[in-house]
Formats: sequence, structure tokens, C-alpha cells
Amino acid sequence: MSKKILLMVLLVGLALLSFGKTKISLWQFMMDDTLSKQVKAQFEAANPDIELEIVQLSWATGFDRIVTSIAAGSAPDVIELGNTWLATFASQGVLRPVDDIVGKVKDDYVAWNFVEYQEKTWGFPWLLAPRAMYYNLELLDKAGLDPDNPPKTWIELLNASAKIDALGPDIYGVGLCVGEPYNPYQDWFLPAVWGNMGHFVSPDLKKATLNSDPVIETAYYYRNLGNYALLGKESELAEAFGKGKLGFFFAPPVYIIKTQRDYPETIFDVALIPKPREQHGYHASFAGGEVLGISSQSKNVEEAWRVIKFLMSEEVSMLITRTTGEVFPTKVGTEKDPWFESHPLHATFLEQNKYAVPFPPLAEANNIELLFTNIVEEILLTDAPIEEILQKYNQQIQNLL
Repeated sequence: MSKKILLMVLLVGLALLSFGKTKISLWQFMMDDTLSKQVKAQFEAANPDIELEIVQLSWATGFDRIVTSIAAGSAPDVIELGNTWLATFASQGVLRPVDDIVGKVKDDYVAWNFVEYQEKTWGFPWLLAPRAMYYNLELLDKAGLDPDNPPKTWIELLNASAKIDALGPDIYGVGLCVGEPYNPYQDWFLPAVWGNMGHFVSPDLKKATLNSDPVIETAYYYRNLGNYALLGKESELAEAFGKGKLGFFFAPPVYIIKTQRDYPETIFDVALIPKPREQHGYHASFAGGEVLGISSQSKNVEEAWRVIKFLMSEEVSMLITRTTGEVFPTKVGTEKDPWFESHPLHATFLEQNKYAVPFPPLAEANNIELLFTNIVEEILLTDAPIEEILQKYNQQIQNLL
């Protein structure tokens, strides 16, 4: 057989092999190009009958790209969503309910409340990113506070912030987010409400309760704390913290590595978020997280599930954790991974995750989230009466509900 004929035979064979594969598309946010290629190679080696296409999205444009693909009838098979998006997409028929699948794995993972909406399960909890409290040990020491005993209650945090704020004109006790969507409420205000045993919506998700006593008390405390606060975007607060100008701020685990890398001279630690009082409330945090859903347009549900199961495995989810340092697996037992012993700050976030609360599963979640930016800013940046602010936005939330 000539070399030319042999080459043709090989090409035809490869084409036939490729033709026999099922192509599954995954749109995701958490893996960069290098990590995506590694995960793709591992998956296809274990699943030679599937060709996996991985598309990386950005948080700036990803939501709109997903919406556009759905409208065009070209949605990917598997979609990574921020957990606050799930109810919105589920309510619009974008996702396939997966109650027929989850029974196989439900006991092996946590955070199923991320993916439940109207008594159905619409996806799979994949990765976790709670918020915790960062604190500067040197500033605590200069202010006469015990660096080994960070604040555990609201009054302790208020007093500590006041003492640190008094150290100088360019030093602030605490950082509170304003000026951008989502972070102003996620990085502490709404979790503070939850920690104070409050809610902005009733358990049946039908009545707005933003004007209730626990929320009012939280808002007054937040305004008082603002007297000793640097107000800004999360990235601006992280920069000030790295430069040693901020005693405390609340943020996800991404700033552990960023602060260690960009500000190696800053000595800091991470602690649970303070609770309202020693005998009241709990150390509530915002339960940020990533979920994986199967598009209602997908014609290859079994293969899509195989991709999701692979991504949720301890091997792959811990690979993402070790690579990014930004998220943690939902797989039960991964907290025992040796990586956490050598990364104690990340281990604190795992502990904080026990007190993390997800945003309620509301179809209008995105619009309500945006309202919370205004709520926090009016509390911190104006002198308007607290009760008037909360009543005004309570009505707006009720209208959306």
C-alpha cells in the first residue's frame, strides 16, 4: 500500500472516529484557558465517545451571552451560573429540571439549596465562595487590641473599628462596599440581616419584610459602623487593606492570594464574620457559589450529566481550588484534603461556609439584587431616616414579588 493511500485511510478512520462522538458544549467562568485544556484532556481520555467544547465566559458579559444564545436557540448543553441567577433562568424555562438525576449523588454533595426553585431541582451545586472577615494584625496591635482575638460580635467590631480609625487620617477602621452592583449587599449588609435572625422576604417568598425590626436594627448598626469606614468598591477596599490602611473588610477568598502576592509586607488573618451579640444571632455570610445546569435545549442529557459529574468530582474541583484559591468544592469530604492544612486562611473560609446563606430563590432575584446596592448606599451615604429608606424599598421589592 502506497504512503498516499495509507494516509487517506488514516484520515478517513479519524474522521469516522470523530463523527461517532457526541459533542457537548460547556460554558463556564471559573477555568482559564490553561485549566480548561487540562480538564478537557482528562475528560476526553476517560470518555472517548464525547468531544467536550469548553467556552470561557467573563462575569462582565457572560450573563448576556447566555441570554442571547438561548434566544437564538443555540444554548450550550451545560451552563455554569452564579447561584443567584438560577431561579431567574429556571423560571424562564431555560434549564432542564434534574430531579431524576440528583438522587444518585445528593448525599455526596452540599448546598442543594443553591439549585432548588418551586420544589424542583434545576442544577448541581459545584463550587462555593463565602465571605469572611479579613483583619490587619499590625493595626490591631497599634490600636491596643489583641491581634489573636479579633472581634466576634457587632459591638466588638464597632469598638475596634473606632480605635483603629483613630490611628491617623489615612487609616480606616473598616471597609464597606458601595458604588457597584452586588458586593454592597453580599460583602456584609444582607448577611448581617440574616445573622440578626432577619429576612427581607417571608418564608413563602410572597411578602417583603425589609421594614421588619431585625432589618431596621441591622441598618442602624451599619450606619454607625460607617462612621469609621472607608467606602468604596470591593477592589478599592482590598487595595487599601493591602496597603495597611484598613483594619477590617469583608470579602471572598480570592483576596487571600492577591494580598499575599501584591502586598507581601502586610500581616493579616481571616476570621468568622461577627454575629450581633454573644447570645443572639450567628456568624452569617453570603453563600456565593457556582452551579451547573443542563440547558432545556440540550439533546444529549446523559452525556451532559457525565460532564457535570466529572466537573463535580473531588479530583477536578480540588484542582480548580488549588489553581485559583477562589472557590471550594461542594463534594463532601474534600475539607479533609491535605491542601487545607497547608492553607489555614482558606480553611477558615471552609468553616465560615457552615454559616453561609444563599440569596432566596426568586425569579426577580437580579432586579432585587440591584435594589440592595441603592439600599446600602442610602444607609451609608445619606442622612435619610432608616425607617423611610427601608419602607421605600420594601414597597419596591413587594412590587417585584
